[in-house]
Amino acid sequence: MKVTIYEPPMCCPTGVCGPSVDDKLVKFNDALKQLKKEGIEVERNSMNNNPIAFQQNKAILNLVNTQGTNDLPATAINGTFIKLGEYPTLEELKAEIAKVKEAK
Repeated sequence: MKVTIYEPPMCCPTGVCGPSVDDKLVKFNDALKQLKKEGIEVERNSMNNNPIAFQQNKAILNLVNTQGTNDLPATAINGTFIKLGEYPTLEELKAEIAKVKEAK
């Protein structure tokens, strides 16, 4: 099970840098830590820190080429996008992970 996040350019993924704290990013970062504790693989790709990840994934490359960064962040589970344009909550992530597990 793998959760992959494609994020727009930003100074840091934690939300605690810059002039003000981004509560959504802090909560999302905590959610990802919880998933990792539960054995879920998590990969975060920012346009400015890992542009190659965007180039190597045809779906995200097409999304960025057609929509720009409007639909970022984009979150995928096992390669299938589950949310575009905002970060999912821990509850949303767990619900989607459960769906993937049930489908197996």
